[in-house]
Amino acid sequence: YLPLMPRRIDTASSSDGSSTFTGWKRRASAASFPTSFRYPSGRVATAARRRPAAAPRPARSVDGRESAALVRIRSAGLERLFTAAAGLLPEIENQSALVAELRELRSEWRALERSWHAMRPRLLRGGSHDAAGSGATSFAGDETALRLSSFDRRFRALGASLDAAHRAHDRHLWSLRRWGSGFQDEVRQLRMLPAESQFSNLGRMIRDISRAQGKEVEADIRGLETQADRVVLQRLKDPVLHIARNAVSHGVETPQERVVAGKRAAATVRFEASVVGRRLVLRVEDDGRGPNREAIARHAVERGLLGADEAESAPEERLLDLIFEPGFSTAPTANEYAGRGMGLAIVRREVTRLQGSVTLAAREGGGTVVTVEVPLSLLSQRLVFVVVQDDILAIPSNDVARVLRVPADTLFTDLAAPTIRLEEEDVPVTPLAALLGYDGAMPQGNGAPLALVILRTAGRRVALVVDALMATRDSVVTPAEEVGIDAARFLGTVLMDDGSPALVLNPAALSPRPGMALPPLVRPVDESARRRPHILVVDDSITTRTLEKSILEAHGYRVTLCVDGREAVETLGELEDVNLIISDVEMPRMDGFALLQAVKGNPMTSDLPVILVTSRASDEDRERGLDLGADAYIVKTRFDQNELLAGIRRLL
Repeated sequence: YLPLMPRRIDTASSSDGSSTFTGWKRRASAASFPTSFRYPSGRVATAARRRPAAAPRPARSVDGRESAALVRIRSAGLERLFTAAAGLLPEIENQSALVAELRELRSEWRALERSWHAMRPRLLRGGSHDAAGSGATSFAGDETALRLSSFDRRFRALGASLDAAHRAHDRHLWSLRRWGSGFQDEVRQLRMLPAESQFSNLGRMIRDISRAQGKEVEADIRGLETQADRVVLQRLKDPVLHIARNAVSHGVETPQERVVAGKRAAATVRFEASVVGRRLVLRVEDDGRGPNREAIARHAVERGLLGADEAESAPEERLLDLIFEPGFSTAPTANEYAGRGMGLAIVRREVTRLQGSVTLAAREGGGTVVTVEVPLSLLSQRLVFVVVQDDILAIPSNDVARVLRVPADTLFTDLAAPTIRLEEEDVPVTPLAALLGYDGAMPQGNGAPLALVILRTAGRRVALVVDALMATRDSVVTPAEEVGIDAARFLGTVLMDDGSPALVLNPAALSPRPGMALPPLVRPVDESARRRPHILVVDDSITTRTLEKSILEAHGYRVTLCVDGREAVETLGELEDVNLIISDVEMPRMDGFALLQAVKGNPMTSDLPVILVTSRASDEDRERGLDLGADAYIVKTRFDQNELLAGIRRLL
């Protein structure tokens, strides 16, 4: 075999399901391969067709450069490469978690180093006194000093090694991310094909259907050069055909009706493919009669999907979304093209399986537009992770409008269900645990704010109450069909850092059903707990945080923990009932002095008492902290919990 040096790899599809690579630096002759490969002209050369004739003259592209040869491989091999690339993502995330552990270990070592430096002089003095008291020579004291000096050198060397290991791992992780990202990008590109590969015949199909129904329709097909994941395009082909068929059958009028309405006799059905961010957007629009709002509302009432009063006042977005319900159709009669009410229901089901969304809206100036949005690639998805009754769950971030924390008493509870006012809209508030069938209500209220995920689903917004908000990150989703879980409720699973699976929720299944009985958002609040002072503890050392938390909670205080000053500032913006702050000084991102300045410089928090608990024992540091507004300054090496508790009682 001739050595092949990859320069750029592209793919093209073929009728037998294989994928075709292009872009090698060095062209291989047909004799080099036992399988077939394709030249740019589309001709296929195989071992049986080899001829001694000279190789064909290289084709040239529009800009005059030589076109690359095409090499065909089976799509199964490409899928295995895709799977291998997908497996890199959780491994890289695991390495990121290890960096955090190393950082925590360094912080613990530094705390130990400070304790050692404080203890070493006393040990030296103790060794000298013992030698003098026993009448021994000064050699005993010297021996103690030598041992302490040796221990000190080894201790410092250990710290230097730990720092070096952390820096090296940081560099390796950066390199791993760079190469891993590059590998994933290349594999993603291998799977990318132009929309033309699936929708090149769409215009002809639209014209054929229109002629069969006695209508005049011009097909306007745009964006066929837009590239997306091959699997995504293949799975969207039938849904797009359903939408286009509906546009002709439901949306477009007959030529006579259009002329009477003052329109051109020929209607237009436009298909457009485009890329917005990391999403593939497909739009099918027509300039026909548009959605019949009255017919949709009437049919929704007949089927029990809406009450009569609700149908009259329902927002148009909510009303039009009912068209995607199974069996929903406003066509007077059924035929081979429309009227069965299954087309758009199938569209939503398939689009949801691709972790996408589909909406229908009235077109400005008359007509209908259906928009399908799906991920551009299936290699990884951005997910929002939440906690519900100790379970970690994930929600596709594209369906999440925002996340926030609000006090429970800010909800409106005088309506049929709790709501929250967001951007001039009453958004229903529902415990996610109830939608998933978990037993019990939300945890007992303790004065802390509710964590909400504002979800865009089924043409409206809903606020889901969760126990905790975790993080947002890219993850590889294993489809529900491959792991044997309910695809109607779950999109699939992802692997967490510890190797455990987390379920990815299907946003379309997270809307409260009509008549669904929901438990209360919170259990009755213990009023004595609500009155307990709330203290914010800020320290990058897990040992110090845990120690201070246990001391404070044992004495009846409520405690919220933060790992640095920046998180503390963010938490103060979310919590309104913090009574006092206890903070370290040396922290990453934002240290204690900067936090103190931020707190005292904000009129909303300037009256909050702040206690600095730090290893910095110099008079200069103490004066700086007090000058910035600290109400107390405690040195860790002389830490006394009684002194801390007395200071808290005095300040509160």
